[in-house]
Amino acid sequence: MFGILKKYELFLFTFLYWLVSFVILFYCNGTGAEADSINHYLYSKYAFYHPELLLNHWAKPLFTLISAPFSQFGFIGIKFFNALCVYFASIFTYRIAKQLNLKLPILALLFYFIFPISFTTTFSGFTEPLCALVLSFSIYLFQQKKILSTAILVSFLPFIRSEGLLFIGVFGLFFLYQKSWKAILFLGIGHLAYSIVGFLHYEDILWVFTKIPYAYLSSHYGSGSLFHFAEKLNYLLGIPLLIFFVLGMLRSVARFGSNQLSIKLISLLFLVFFIAHSLFWYLEIFNSMGLKRVFAAVSPLMALICLYGFNLLQNIQHPTIKKVSISIGIAITLIFPFTSNPAAVDWNDLNRTTAQQNAILVAEFIQLNSIRFERLIYTDPYLCEVLNFDPFDSNKSQLLANKKKTIPISKIIVIRNYQFQYIPISSQEKAKVLHPSLQPNDLVIWDNWHSVVDYGVQAEDVAHLELTKEFILGASVYKIYLYQPKVNP
Repeated sequence: MFGILKKYELFLFTFLYWLVSFVILFYCNGTGAEADSINHYLYSKYAFYHPELLLNHWAKPLFTLISAPFSQFGFIGIKFFNALCVYFASIFTYRIAKQLNLKLPILALLFYFIFPISFTTTFSGFTEPLCALVLSFSIYLFQQKKILSTAILVSFLPFIRSEGLLFIGVFGLFFLYQKSWKAILFLGIGHLAYSIVGFLHYEDILWVFTKIPYAYLSSHYGSGSLFHFAEKLNYLLGIPLLIFFVLGMLRSVARFGSNQLSIKLISLLFLVFFIAHSLFWYLEIFNSMGLKRVFAAVSPLMALICLYGFNLLQNIQHPTIKKVSISIGIAITLIFPFTSNPAAVDWNDLNRTTAQQNAILVAEFIQLNSIRFERLIYTDPYLCEVLNFDPFDSNKSQLLANKKKTIPISKIIVIRNYQFQYIPISSQEKAKVLHPSLQPNDLVIWDNWHSVVDYGVQAEDVAHLELTKEFILGASVYKIYLYQPKVNP
């Protein structure tokens, strides 16, 4: 029986993965999270209508290009795209584990599949799943000794996630160690290609560097403990897998002097990623927000390290104790993510938030009452989706803050050609930029989260407008107000 299971293990995993994925895709209506998930989707959805979005550094050009066809089918389209990315990333993770001669390689797929962080990021508009796919494929090619192909693929990672620059550095060290001089040169192909293409739009051959939205030695999101991400690892992996992960890291460090280049590469890629993000958050640089979801980009690495630690159970000499230990370890690991535990999967993350439910009520109210308007003035990006308004067409929609965003350190971010530029202003000047030039056919939608937190627009700032409707939903008292400008007769 176990022989049959082993023979068809990949087929069984594929069946299980897509069974669960399609249930979530069609029965869970969330976006994985708000803000960035929705905004990445909107960039992807409207890229064919506004080609300049395909060169937007924040949105990540390669992610936008590849995901755009899927986004034309709505948010479920980009969730399906990310599910595809995670599936193929898990397949490459499995093949890497087999090439490393790790026992029970199928567990690498299952570990990846049941990470709590995987559920939130897979069924979202985030860029992490595509990064995980390209990263795992790169390691697989490296194992196959296809060095130039590896270098070319890795060179495009910064255009999926900014951390791709870190990955280029790590792969560069390994190519240097192998004296693969041509491969080191090929690591620049991605930047060269996008520099040339982007020059036609930006008229700046160095736009791939000058337009990086995180290239600031400061952050308005604050800072935290140097051990912030170390403390969050249990929420990324779940407690049982965290134990195997720590064992795997200790084992890989202890055997770093071995001849296995692949396990060195995997452990070093993760360590550089982990240390970098810990420092970014601690030093308050590069606009780090201390978000644990960024580690979904290196989920294949974490799954392999977990399996590397789990394989220590194979060293138990007593055959009965060995079988019992492995069976118990597998059972606890697979069951834990689905228990009611803070470090387990939070199914609420797969459904719409209170804010999104309220946005749908707003859309239904507008439709039922035949409220006509030509331009949407808003701050909640989900409103663009439910009202089917193009957020990149200034004739159709505009941010309530007149394309200016206030932040707690007395600066504003001016969005010019959808790029961020920091400009210091005084508190007196700040008061002058809260509203766009309103027109009679505008519909202003203010909410007490996005408007206040993201754009600094308080309720009193729009009180002079004519209130059309007030929506209040949820225990957290999430509010949305609909206003229309008062028109003088």
